[in-house]
Amino acid sequence: MIGDFEKKASAWIVNVAIAMTALRTNLMRSILTTLGVMIGVFAVTLAVAVGSGAQVSVMQSINALGSNMALIFPQPDSEGGRSTFDRGRLTMRDARAIEKQISGITDIAPQLRTLIQLVVAGRNASTSAIGATPGYGKVANAAAASGRFISEADVRSAARVVVLGPSVAKKLFGDYDPIGETVRINRAPFNVIGVMESKGSSFGNDNDDIAIMPITTTRQRFAGDSLSGPDDLQMLFVGFEDGVSLPKAKREITKLLRERYRVRGKDINPFTIRTTEEFMKESAQVTGIFQIVLVAIASISLLVGGIGIMNIMLVSVTERTREIGLRMALGAKRSDIRNQFLVEAAVLCVIGGAIGLALAIAAGTALTIYADFPVPIGIGVGIGAILFSAVIGLVFGGYPAVRASRLSPIEALRSE
Repeated sequence: MIGDFEKKASAWIVNVAIAMTALRTNLMRSILTTLGVMIGVFAVTLAVAVGSGAQVSVMQSINALGSNMALIFPQPDSEGGRSTFDRGRLTMRDARAIEKQISGITDIAPQLRTLIQLVVAGRNASTSAIGATPGYGKVANAAAASGRFISEADVRSAARVVVLGPSVAKKLFGDYDPIGETVRINRAPFNVIGVMESKGSSFGNDNDDIAIMPITTTRQRFAGDSLSGPDDLQMLFVGFEDGVSLPKAKREITKLLRERYRVRGKDINPFTIRTTEEFMKESAQVTGIFQIVLVAIASISLLVGGIGIMNIMLVSVTERTREIGLRMALGAKRSDIRNQFLVEAAVLCVIGGAIGLALAIAAGTALTIYADFPVPIGIGVGIGAILFSAVIGLVFGGYPAVRASRLSPIEALRSE
């Protein structure tokens, strides 16, 4: 039995050697043939990696936002129904009612958002300002890497203090420690009390390009004119304990707010509630579809490469008809002839696949470094690309190989 295995292994090795010799004999044709497979494997591998990178970026964005929480916006719900409201509604009184009446809440983070211009010593930076309470740090996993976060005292006194994101601090102060320094925000002096921990970037968005200040300060100095009421909010984060059912919590908050705003029957809600769980599910579905579309488009080039392999192998069979007849006359079986051409097609595709994989890894590395977009190409993807290349060779080289094995030895020897 061991002897039979050794004979079969030896025969396959001989077939590989013959294939390499044939490919070297027609080197330029071999290079042009592998080009189609190379481009196909490059495109498919990169498409899979980009899709995976998109999923990673979405998860990073959601984790940067915070986990296990509900987001409430003062926007009419878009899920059908009849609206009796001209605008959405959400106030600090709603936030306090939710905190008191809904169980399992760890903290709430009412917010106002606006764009601001910061200036210091001739340097300036435009960024998004978040007017928040100390609860924002707990709910959104935001903490000060140096200095401190805003406090309840800052909120009560509408203090002119600001916590800078790392990117803003870098633009304004370089490597200098900004804690205790004064910056002018829309011409008003503010004291820098902290610098946030870095959250990196996702989908090209810099999560560190922000500034956080007390919500009362933001309301008085920057966002008051854009709000209809004295305690209106633009957003509310509600953090929950681990193990709390977010769908259930969403239903409870919806019921509470509908009662507070006396929403009747089929009238739509004057607010929208989304949970991080919903964001994750929807994002996974969208990125999954995106990845399937990319792979489907990229697979067309791989199909074209496979057809090119079949075409060249048919030409090779025609050119080597006499060689096939001679091998058969010397005792080669039909299976030997078939395997010879199958191996040749597979080797051709594996070489093209390996080059395509190397190019995909190089492109993925470049995207990760220069575009700050994760393009993970793991060992499993690499092995899968090489094996898939071999399968392409076997599938598209199958017909030429079978055709070669069915040639009549006598007719083959007579061919010119």
